[in-house]
Amino acid sequence: MRNVEKLIKKYIEIYAKKYYNKKLDELTEKELKDMRPIAEWGAYCESTVPDGFGNYTILDFNGYAINKKDNSKTATISKNIAKRARNMICRYCWGVPWKIIAEQKKKGEQELKEYLRTHNIMGKRYENGNNIIIYGESQKPIGRTMLASIVMKEALKLRYIKYIIDQSYDWVDFSKLFREIEKSMLNKDRNIDGDTKDLIGYKTSDWLVVDNIHKKLRSEKQTTLYSDLLDSFFNSRYTSHQPTILVFKFDIRDKHFDFEKTYGTGLSKILESDRTLKIPLSEDLMNSNDYE
Repeated sequence: MRNVEKLIKKYIEIYAKKYYNKKLDELTEKELKDMRPIAEWGAYCESTVPDGFGNYTILDFNGYAINKKDNSKTATISKNIAKRARNMICRYCWGVPWKIIAEQKKKGEQELKEYLRTHNIMGKRYENGNNIIIYGESQKPIGRTMLASIVMKEALKLRYIKYIIDQSYDWVDFSKLFREIEKSMLNKDRNIDGDTKDLIGYKTSDWLVVDNIHKKLRSEKQTTLYSDLLDSFFNSRYTSHQPTILVFKFDIRDKHFDFEKTYGTGLSKILESDRTLKIPLSEDLMNSNDYE
């Protein structure tokens, strides 16, 4: 994670100009105090959410990709899938269906922002340890990482909505997470004590996104190693009720795929838990509702 204090200063300067038309050193103590929580949110968003996803909100998720050159729209997922996914995210983050938020949107931008701020229930999601699994079978972008970024940004808003400033956040690509777990195991084999710095961060983060979880065919020996290495990490997060947002690049409903054998019991517990919301972004080609 980047130096957050430097980023906070950057955002205070940005917001001082935007809201007060002042430079940083021209702000009063009260203005500086009022500015810091929202600046912290901006800083943590920039340091946590991947580049290109920091500005997305629930309003941007509609099943279309926008060509920035000519503003043309291309459908990426069906209307029904987009509608269902948007409803699920709205209920997770604000406790209401998309229809209610759409009605607030008609009242104006400021009214919508105030509604979303006052209805944010991410504190409750954290207390309950509510995980999210976002998945879909597609080689093209269909909004998986976008949805994860929307949820993470709402979790970050607890910093200035509820003044919950002691929570930590992280975002890791699945392949990097596996490498860090592997390094940790090698260190222990060499009698070197302790996990890597990055792995400690992923283990202890109050909110964690694990992105780009792929499905690859491996030998039985590789699969056993893979699942064994992942078990302690995800079991720890599951039993500690730390919300984990998992983004799969395939359809987890595939009956021919042995999920537990490949990823271990830790991820399987999260998958099967009634504390986990599962959001599909592709058609169920197997005609299975096992994970719905």
